[in-house]
Amino acid sequence: ELCRTQAVVSTQSTGETATPMMEARRLILKHLKGKYIVGHDLKNDFETLTFKPHPVLVKDTSKCIALRHMAGLDANKIPSLRVLTRLIQGDVIQTASHCSVEDARAALALFKAAEDKWDDQSNPYLNDSYWAHLT
Repeated sequence: ELCRTQAVVSTQSTGETATPMMEARRLILKHLKGKYIVGHDLKNDFETLTFKPHPVLVKDTSKCIALRHMAGLDANKIPSLRVLTRLIQGDVIQTASHCSVEDARAALALFKAAEDKWDDQSNPYLNDSYWAHLT
């Protein structure tokens, strides 16, 4: 489990010192600049990094209504990554502990499952029906 301080990010289990937080942030932001970001419930990650990516570049599976419909869930409630993955992919994740790699793979698989429906529901400006009244 990661424990964050202003100066250092360290692992609780070993007590080993890792990359200083500001250096890690700089490297992460450099890597993310101008790229699509796929994940689940990304707001906390962005808050921690004090990062506001362009909304078009964010593919947050927790906000995708198409995924909720595909899973047969209420469109007004935010489902967990575990539930979406089980109902759409048929995979069981997060059984013993949280694994960031497992979560990232699950979110990417969910994005791919709904990719053809993504822009229509997440960005109405990309949907032709939004502009129909102008013709």
